[in-house]
Amino acid sequence: MPRRQNNSRLNARHVDQLQRETGYPHNIVKITYYDSKKNVDLARKELGFGKKATYSFRNLFIGNVSSNEYVFKGVTAKMVNESFGIFDAMDQLQSLQDKYRQNGKYGISNYWIAHNFLLNEGSFLRTTTYLKEDKIRRVTIRCLHNSESDVSQIVRQRNISLDDLFNIPVEHLKFDLHWFSCMKALEYVKEIVEKMNSGSPHLYHRSVDIQLLTGVGNHSVNSASIIREALQKEYGLHIKVDGGNPGVLILTIPKKPTYSDAIRC
Repeated sequence: MPRRQNNSRLNARHVDQLQRETGYPHNIVKITYYDSKKNVDLARKELGFGKKATYSFRNLFIGNVSSNEYVFKGVTAKMVNESFGIFDAMDQLQSLQDKYRQNGKYGISNYWIAHNFLLNEGSFLRTTTYLKEDKIRRVTIRCLHNSESDVSQIVRQRNISLDDLFNIPVEHLKFDLHWFSCMKALEYVKEIVEKMNSGSPHLYHRSVDIQLLTGVGNHSVNSASIIREALQKEYGLHIKVDGGNPGVLILTIPKKPTYSDAIRC
């Protein structure tokens, strides 16, 4: 008998995918997804996918919009505010990006700043503290790279502590692998997978996608990311390029089999 699909797992993964593609808060994506009758393509259209540069939440509040008034299908101004915590969060994030974004191989991208702002629950002070430390780490990495020293421990410190892995919402499981050697990157990802498999509560309900930032090899000698290629070879069908960001790989950690799964077969 063919195995039945686990709809709740698939739905949750669709929400995660839409959140990555559009960059909108998870709550808003979830509301729009279900309001679109779980149609991914329709939800993308409702969220204005591909128009992020001109379609921001700030534009929803032009004029006098009350907190309970619908600003687009199925979503009220109140929902938007609750997702961000406070509306000023957009100004705070923009301020952080204006101050800390740097171009170049060792620079801080808007993507990484936004990720850490959300990871710190929209706290301007905690995000600022992290970015100041990250700036120092990047300078250290640059100096050590020039002397061909091992920088893997510093790169690890830039990322989520593996001791906190189970406390992080799955949509924030992002790991920056820049500046690892290829071998150290593979070891690190293996540790992440083993840690998740050792007791992540998420895996008892559904598969989990983690995001691995490898870049596309712009700063490599042959213009190809060695780490990226090694991960694709190592994890095969369980890893793919993120459709919304070609510099990110999505690694799927399969759901743990349960008794209910066995009796469906």
